[in-house]
Amino acid sequence: MIKVLHIMTDATLGGAGRVLLQLLRCFDRERFEVVVAAPRGSTLVELIEAEGYRVIETEKGHDRSYERGAVKEYKKIIRAERPDIVHTHSSFAGKLAAFLCGVKCRIYTRHCVFDMPKILTTFPGKQINGFVNNTLATGVIAVAHAAAENLTDTGIDPRKIRVIINGVEPVPTLSAEEKAAFRRSLGIGEEEFVGLISARLEVYKGHSYLLDAVRLIKERGKNYRFIIMGDGSCREELEQKAKELQLEDRVLFTGFVDDVVPYCNISDLSLNCSYGTEASSIALAEGMSLGKPAVVTDFGGNPYVITDGVNGLLVPQKAPGAMADAIMKIAEDRKLYARLSEGAIAEYQEKFTARAMTEQVEALYEQLTERK
Repeated sequence: MIKVLHIMTDATLGGAGRVLLQLLRCFDRERFEVVVAAPRGSTLVELIEAEGYRVIETEKGHDRSYERGAVKEYKKIIRAERPDIVHTHSSFAGKLAAFLCGVKCRIYTRHCVFDMPKILTTFPGKQINGFVNNTLATGVIAVAHAAAENLTDTGIDPRKIRVIINGVEPVPTLSAEEKAAFRRSLGIGEEEFVGLISARLEVYKGHSYLLDAVRLIKERGKNYRFIIMGDGSCREELEQKAKELQLEDRVLFTGFVDDVVPYCNISDLSLNCSYGTEASSIALAEGMSLGKPAVVTDFGGNPYVITDGVNGLLVPQKAPGAMADAIMKIAEDRKLYARLSEGAIAEYQEKFTARAMTEQVEALYEQLTERK
């Protein structure tokens, strides 16, 4: 049996945490023993334990890749657990601790995509970054082809990179009665078209541009409803903007949601407005499992997840007018909606299942341990 220690830094449930939960649900427990180190009090702790896995709560690493004392704490955990593999997520301290402890198989996952600073893509920053990370890691998982490009642009050896696209288990389908009841509980009519965005409320996720698009849609006389699911540092600012634009009757802010199933079920359209960081969106894959088309920006990994005209529509970044046009085009054309819905299910089944993702991760684990 191969023992794997995952090191997480997420204090709340973000994309990396959701990917890990999907992996945990699908791992072959007869072949892999998995333990997770996560920050004390993290939302992830209870969720991971509910899946039947042991969690080691850490005092360091709350949403921080590196901080004083974190390496020492991780080294203590690694020496006590003696894993065959240390798999880190946004934790430089975890990578360094695994190297210093002599763990033979050291993997980290690149969960995000963003425009890399010039200092990391040019001499000597690229060479220094490449040397450090190539030394600390024996394998790297990129969750999107755009993420792999980020890595190679900053000096990571492409031979170490494995692109494994995020996958999800299909979202359970609620009955018509259950969906109608949930709509009523939110004050949404049965016939109202609903767009759903599920992302941290941070500037680079582009929610502000979505609100501008909603304003345009409202001015055109369309009574669509929009659900903004999630929390983050921009929540108060976004709620204030929605109020100033008089969109309180169009937009619902849910805050953090631990059960996305009813929201996914009552939505008609998935949305993603990112322009600063986006790899392979879990939320889009969840919507696709239910046959929900999407309107997304052409940033990062979005063009891989959503193929324009197949399972959704692509729009330019920071372009509220284009987003409003695309939303209305799908909402008003039933034949187009049906075609995109069929495409969403087909794309999900072919590319984005949790089982497919997990099997690739398991194969990488076995490959690296056999090599060592």
